[in-house]
Order: sequence, then C-alpha cells, then structure tokens
Amino acid sequence: MLRRVWHRGLLAASALSIVATGMTIATAEARTNRALIVAVTAYPNLPKKNWLVGPNHDAELVRDYLTTSSAELFDDENVIVLADGLDDAKESPTRAAVLANLKLLADEAEPDDFVYLHFSGHGSQQPELVSGTETDGLDEIFLPADTELWKDRGTGVPNALMDDEFGAALDAIRSKGAFVWFVIDACHSGTATREVTSDSADVMERELKPDDLGIPAEEMAEAERAAAPATRGFGEQTRESALMLTGEAEPQGATALKGGLVAFYAAQTTETTPERPMPRGQEGATSYGVFTYTLFQRMAENPNMTYRQLGQAILQQYAADNQTKPTPLFEGDLDARVFGTEKIDTVMQWPVRAKGDQIELRAGLLHNLAPGTKLALLPSPTSEMKEALGYLEVTGAKNLTSQARPVAFDGKPALQMAAIPAQAYARLLELAVRFELKVARPAANDQLTDEVSLVNKALDELAANPEKRFNVTLVEAGEDADLRLAVLRENQVDPATGSDTPALWFLPPSGKVTAGGDNRPPLVAIDVTNPQKLADATAANLQKIFRATSLARLSAASDYRPDQVSVHFMIKREQSDEMEPLDGSAVPYVNPGDQVHILAENMSSKRIDINILYIGSDYSITHITAQRLEAGSKLEEGLLAFTDDSFGLERMVAVLTDAPPGSETEDLSFLEQGKVPPATRAAGQTSAFSSMLGQIAEVPSTRGATAFKVNDGGAPKGGVMIFGIETQPRP
Repeated sequence: MLRRVWHRGLLAASALSIVATGMTIATAEARTNRALIVAVTAYPNLPKKNWLVGPNHDAELVRDYLTTSSAELFDDENVIVLADGLDDAKESPTRAAVLANLKLLADEAEPDDFVYLHFSGHGSQQPELVSGTETDGLDEIFLPADTELWKDRGTGVPNALMDDEFGAALDAIRSKGAFVWFVIDACHSGTATREVTSDSADVMERELKPDDLGIPAEEMAEAERAAAPATRGFGEQTRESALMLTGEAEPQGATALKGGLVAFYAAQTTETTPERPMPRGQEGATSYGVFTYTLFQRMAENPNMTYRQLGQAILQQYAADNQTKPTPLFEGDLDARVFGTEKIDTVMQWPVRAKGDQIELRAGLLHNLAPGTKLALLPSPTSEMKEALGYLEVTGAKNLTSQARPVAFDGKPALQMAAIPAQAYARLLELAVRFELKVARPAANDQLTDEVSLVNKALDELAANPEKRFNVTLVEAGEDADLRLAVLRENQVDPATGSDTPALWFLPPSGKVTAGGDNRPPLVAIDVTNPQKLADATAANLQKIFRATSLARLSAASDYRPDQVSVHFMIKREQSDEMEPLDGSAVPYVNPGDQVHILAENMSSKRIDINILYIGSDYSITHITAQRLEAGSKLEEGLLAFTDDSFGLERMVAVLTDAPPGSETEDLSFLEQGKVPPATRAAGQTSAFSSMLGQIAEVPSTRGATAFKVNDGGAPKGGVMIFGIETQPRP
C-alpha cells in the first residue's frame, strides 16, 4: 500500500536522460539482416508429457513477420529455422545444430549487419558445473531437442546449452561489428509458485523442473546451500536475467567496432512462462508462447519504436490481460530502434489489393485487425481522413493477413469494387477496447460443496443483475479467463495461516500464487449462513478488478507521441538522496519507506490534463493527483511513499487527456473504488478517450467493447502510461 508525500522541486537535478550507446546502426541499404530461429517441441529422450506444441508456431510467426511485415525486411535465404516437423526448417534443433548455426552467423556477419536470434522451448536449472560461477549455485540451461536425463555433477544435463555458451556465441557475432537482438521464450526457474487452481487445459508452462530431468532433489539443495553466502538478498533492488550474455571476444577486422546487444527474456530466474492459444478468447486459436505472440503483436502495432518502448508495451499488455507473472526482462542497448529502422512515425495503413469480391490486406490480428474492425479507404497513403472514399470492414483475419469488404458507414454508401483506385490504402479507423471481465467459476470441491454452490448462485445473480456497474462474463472452471475463482480453505492456499476457514479466492489467469510471503491474493471468507454478505463482497471485489484491468487496457488506445508529452516516475530509496528513473520497460523492487516522484512535461502546443493513479496488488485504485499542464510547462513533485500494508505487483498509472478551451480539469478521482462518476465536462469537446474513462466507472452491463477512433485529426487526444513496481518487505 502507500501513503502520500508532497515535495515539489526535488527532481530538478534528476531528469531522465537518454545515454548514447556510442553505436549506430547502418542504413538498411548498407547492411544484411540475418536471423536464426530455434523452436524445440519434441524431446525424444524425455517423457512425452514434457513435449511442447507452441514453439513451432512461434517459429512460423517469427519467420513470416521478418520476411513479410518487418519495418526492415529479411530475405528468405538469410532466415535459418531449426525445428522438427516444419517443412522449410533447415534441420533439427539439436545442440550441435544450434552451435553450428550460431558459428555460421559469426563467420558470415559483417560490420553493421543485424542479427536476430529467437529461441522457443524448455528451460531449466541444474547444479552449477563450475563452482562459484552462479550466485545461487545453479546453472540456467536451454534444452535442445537431443537433451538427455541428468548424469552427475560433473556432466550435468547432456546436450543442454548453458548461458556462457550463448554468451560466447553472441560475442563472436558482435565482434564482427554486427548488432544482435536475442529473444528467449523459455524459463529457467525452479519456480516459487503454487498452483491453486488449474489454468486452461490448453496452457502449458515452458519449464522442466529439475526432477523431470532426473536431477536428485538433494543435489539441487546441496548446490543452493553451497552458494548461500554469496546469493543475492531478497530485498536487493535488482532483477536477475536468466542468462549471462556478456563475453570477452575482441572486435575482428581493422575497422570493426563491437556490435550492440539487446536481450529480451520471457521470464526471470524465479518464474515460469506459458504457451497458450492466442489471441486469447478467439475460437480455434493456435498455441503460441505468450511472450512471443505479445512481442510481435505490439511490434506490429508500432514497428518503429525503440526496444525500451517495446518492452514497456509488452508489460502494458500483460497488465491489460491481468497477467501478474511472469515478469519479462529487457536489457542492453534499449534506446536503439527496433531492427535498426530509421523510420519514426507509424501510420496504421496498408495497400489495398482487390481479389474477386474481397479485399486483401498485408495486416491481421497482430495489427488489431479482427472481424468487424472498420478502416477508411483512402486514395493514397498521404491522404487525410477527410478524403476517405468510403469504408471497409474486416471479414476474416489471420496473424499477418486479413480480408475486408466495402461497407456503408458514417454517411457514406458501400463502394463498388470497381470504384476502388489501384493505389488505394486502408487506414485503421478505430480500435475496439474490451471492457469485460471474463471470470472462471470455481472448480468443484467435494469437501466444500455447499460453499461452491453458494458462490455459483451469487455469481449467477450478479451476472443477471442489470444494475451492476461493470461487465462480467462467466465461464466454466478451466476455460480461458481474466480471473479465476477458487473455493478452498485458507490453509490450502497459504499454509502459514493455519486457518481452515472456507474462502473464495480471486486468482490471476494462471491460477497460481507465490508460495509463502506477504502477497496473498484477495479473498472473501464464506459464511454459509450469510449468503448476502458473500454476494456483496464478491460483487465489490469483481468491480475493483474490472476497473483496474479496464484502466490497463486503455493503454492500447493512447494516441500521444513521445515528442508531445513525457512522463517520468522516479524512485527515491529510503536510505538515499538519489533519484532512480522508473523505467517503463522494467519492474523494480521497492520497499516500505521508498518514495515515488514524478517529472512530467507538456511539449505540445495544447493544454493537457494529467491524472496519477495507483493500482495496488489487491486491485485497489488510489487517485493521487489531477493537474493541468499548460503548453511548455512541467510538473515536478513527490507522489507517495510505500508502507508495509501489502506486497506484490502494483502499478503507477499516468492518464493524459487534451484539455479543450473553457473546460475544467479532468478529475479521475471517481475511479477510486466506491466513488460515483461525475458529469461530463461542462465546456468544450469531450474526447472518445474521456468517455471511455467514464465507462470504466459505470460501464453498461451489456457492452463488451468500445470503439475508439484513431487518426481522427482534430479530436482531443488521450493516453495511459503504466509503470510496474513490485513491493516487498525489507529483509
């Protein structure tokens, strides 16, 4: 939780600045783009229960994006795929094949080349082979297709790839002057979570536990005990990447400078990462690594951002999906642009290709084009929206392609196919923001049948109540959901409590909670003699969760550019006078007594209202401040200090809205739980964005999504920026 502190002007010497990396990426004409995609689904030497489904789908998605949709395209012959069961794969993803192809890339790389590496499969841990090389006594490993069961402390897991091997291979490529982007969608975790209720049967964790690899528990325990004196303390303020990718290779060639490196990890060393059907909720969806799919989804929406901005976009999508774990990690030259593109602005528009009575577009689900999405049909890519010839509606979509047809919309009739110009473009007109909380019912519990029945009755009555101020959809236990309910005794979830009181638990989509600690999920104690109390408490909790997740979803509808407004949160540690920037692409640890400050600047020519809110790990929403920023003005002040009331993943949220002339300052204090939304602004034009903020507080119970118009020239703008923080006790 938090308490508020107010200190103006403390950030004068602490403004966030971008540090030059000393490295530039050559223009597309002067370089070669190369890629190695490793997808491991089958493990012939391991039990079949450990095989995966999604990595091959990851490989197809990555390859297709690189060769057809990337801002800087890759030639087919420069994209190597190692996979089993894919027709165009070069060979099986064995240890030897992976190392040989990494060496091939190093041999062929030239100064200023760009090398993309993507690994999807299982990861794990083993007792370190060289004592003292790991702080926790465990080596993080990636498992190729020919992985075998553990042998002994001297051999480890045969054919596994260790982090220092990755580091040496990447360093050899970088020594030629090539820039490397390394992405790994696997986990290397011994896992610190407990599964309270099962996720969907289609969801798998990309993790093999040590005992799955035949590693004796006593060997793991001994390795950790031996490393205990050097192990990082739980309260230290850093996160640890799963793999160490730095090496010592010197640049090769008379003029070569060591190339840059960016690394994206799906999970950190204590976390697992899932694969599941994506996009979520779509019938017949294909299974992908959640991290891989989210990465390419957000990159497709804005291919011209920096790696730091991409990392922030991924974390915002996780927040919108109520996905509290895992916490991806991003490191390296994050202020470089993705794929080294020199383009700055992105317009969501695509050439129109007529085929029969349908129109085909080189964009799809990853670009927010789903059936029903509206697009404006423009005579050229430089046309303004007011020049629209007519409108299109998407009728079908895959990840990177879609079909559309002309429709009557906004006072214009449906165009005949013959009337569509040869050079026409389709520009995204609106985004659908889903204001819905999909809740999975509790699974049956033979020991608590009355309690489960009572909960289901309360849920049915709530869903049917037309007066409720949020939109909820109920699904059966185990189905895909934003929130999972479980009816269990308290000591079944948190053995430390010792209480056997039956309770209704509100769990994340994974159904997992951190074992032990202070960040228990929300719960409602169940008294079968007082069903109304249960119903009221359940409704209150669901409304809180609905508001918190809906606010996070609005980040997808932001339409401010970075050169128009900047918002930087800063952390001041209790024992320090220094200010640390709260990077939107990272989730730092904070402790009771630490403070958060803000530095915001309006660089546009218009007035902007800024609201700061805080979403707690218990889904509470606290409104911190609402202020107006005149054109060219700054906001510098202390916002809050953390207390020891609760711990877990919490979020700072900045909501930005244009301030029309004559209007009052936008005040979002009504988003605090239990408050009633005020009337709309008394003067000026109300934006679609502001309207959606009101809907979060009092959404019609039948509305599942709201259309948000984009590219609408003179309309007031809005934006949501989300910064994650993980609160934990001091050691």
